Amino acid sequence: MRDNENYWQRLRRRPLTRRSFLVGSGVAAAGSAAILAGCGDDDDDDDDAAAPAATQAAAATQAAAAATEAAAEEQAAAATEAAAATQAAAQEEAGPDKHGGTLKLWKTEEDAGLDPGVFHLNNTEVIYSTMTQPYTYQPTKNVFAMDGMVGFEQVDPTTFVWSIRPGMKFHNGDPVDSEAVAFSFGRLEKLYRALDGTHTTRTGFAFVDSFEPTDDLTVTEHWARPNADAPVYRARHYYSFLNPRVVDEFGKFEGSYEHADGTVEDVYSVQELPHGSGSGPFTMVKRDATGTRLERWPDYHKHTPADDGFVEDGPYIDTWETRVIPDQTAAKAAFLASDLDVFAPVDPLELPEFDGLDHINIVELPAGGRSSQGMDGGKFHDKRARQALQKAFDYEGFIAAIRPLGGKYAAPITDLLPAYQKLSQSDLQQWLRFDPAEAQALWQAADFVVPVDNIKVFMPTGSPLQHEISDFMAQSLEKALGPIGITAEVEAVDGNSWAARAVDRSTDIKDWEILSYGDGAAGGTTGVPNDSSLIHYDPRAYGFNAFNHYLESPRPEIAEGSATIIDMLNAQEAETDPEARAVLLTELQSWILDNHWCNWGLPISSVSYYGFSARLQDQGVADWLNFYDRRRESMWLQKG
Repeated sequence: MRDNENYWQRLRRRPLTRRSFLVGSGVAAAGSAAILAGCGDDDDDDDDAAAPAATQAAAATQAAAAATEAAAEEQAAAATEAAAATQAAAQEEAGPDKHGGTLKLWKTEEDAGLDPGVFHLNNTEVIYSTMTQPYTYQPTKNVFAMDGMVGFEQVDPTTFVWSIRPGMKFHNGDPVDSEAVAFSFGRLEKLYRALDGTHTTRTGFAFVDSFEPTDDLTVTEHWARPNADAPVYRARHYYSFLNPRVVDEFGKFEGSYEHADGTVEDVYSVQELPHGSGSGPFTMVKRDATGTRLERWPDYHKHTPADDGFVEDGPYIDTWETRVIPDQTAAKAAFLASDLDVFAPVDPLELPEFDGLDHINIVELPAGGRSSQGMDGGKFHDKRARQALQKAFDYEGFIAAIRPLGGKYAAPITDLLPAYQKLSQSDLQQWLRFDPAEAQALWQAADFVVPVDNIKVFMPTGSPLQHEISDFMAQSLEKALGPIGITAEVEAVDGNSWAARAVDRSTDIKDWEILSYGDGAAGGTTGVPNDSSLIHYDPRAYGFNAFNHYLESPRPEIAEGSATIIDMLNAQEAETDPEARAVLLTELQSWILDNHWCNWGLPISSVSYYGFSARLQDQGVADWLNFYDRRRESMWLQKG
């Protein structure tokens, strides 16, 4: 173990209780009037007026002239005061000046690449800002807010038509047209195949036969089968508009893609996003080991009419600066010192540190995050081995130690989608229960093509809470399975190295047993069950490129299970009736839990907390919860 002290005991010694915390904290509930305005404007009024002393020797004519001049000055002063009052009234009626300022953000490390069709770690501040996407989707409001599209139509169950916003251009002046959009969407599957897996959600495009540019500003999607979630999928940043001419000129060869007719196409990425790649409201002027800087592009197209989160004339904020701060504790210190505008999530046990600070707002939001533990199907191919892991974890002990202010069991689908997630806490506890004796029996009965006597829990560095979770996992497994000779350990590496080893498919087994990610302290949903939740179990998505649970697996049990769950996934995604779909999704979740398939959701926090500087206005807290945070052009910085 990384730390000889037992985390269960150390965490249980934390002095704060939920009751004592809530009495003394200043936490605003999302959407309430308690989200404070923040930064005051204290102007110093200097009175420099001085009257010269009158001279007894002044002539009568001089006195008269002085009196006339004084009267004129008084009239001028009155006129100036009246004009200032008029201007102040007009400004008050118009509201504060929202334009200008620098938004100060942070991330844990450099990106490994900027191509929206390949990566999504440590790069979204660039992709969201320098590129255009079709729209955003707010599941909390069930609202699409148009960006690069002005309309869409489901013509029939397998035909979907887009109308592109006219007048857009890439940063180098090239037009944004249907050829560019169809190219951008169509390359996602090609990159996925050429690279043998990417960070993209493949279930969002695996059902598409083609993206066809049908006229200058119209793109038609032709599907192999119906998909109820397609419109919401297209809100993700993977569908950013990318200039094909820039890819042709600067692209890096990644491999080949074979079309259905047998023709072969070379596939290229643009990890540097050269000038002209995007058409978004900002351009990138700095990208290095210290962070990124993005500046407002003066020729950005108009959003007419303005839509939810978008502004007709483009963003109010002029500049974004994102610093690389590897350590969350250091980032918190920067936030407390007013050097950052956002710090999220906030550890609930650290909330008293923010109490009484006028320059900070802490907002309480629903918790929909994940604390995931992916299992290597190359080793845990027998479901009894996976079920043994399921019963070897102390769930109630975990909640007491890691979620002392409240925790809940996590279903495969997030509770933020109540129309689809119908399993109760008591339902989940039928599967998610700590039973060392049953765990030992299942382990000993399981078949292992590759013997496992030590379980490595593999995690990315950065979050102290993530370390505590991984250490708890290893200790719990060793406590339950140790009597039959099984040990456990934690290995932590930087995020980019972690991601590279997570998706390494050069062999049919991983160099880890459990892939630990997500601290479950906060998180949202895109509104799509597959995208927000089921992607972690899908043999065509994370199951394929991370967990060795895929259709072509050399392990027959994994291949058979993959075929079963793919059929179930396709059936629910094609069902357009919400109630009928909820039934299918409950059956699917039950199958996942019965088989302890692929991934493992640990208990998450009951609520989450986000920190914002008081100067950041109209940031749309729901946007930060649901992945559309930095695409909100209407946020602005209060001066003062």
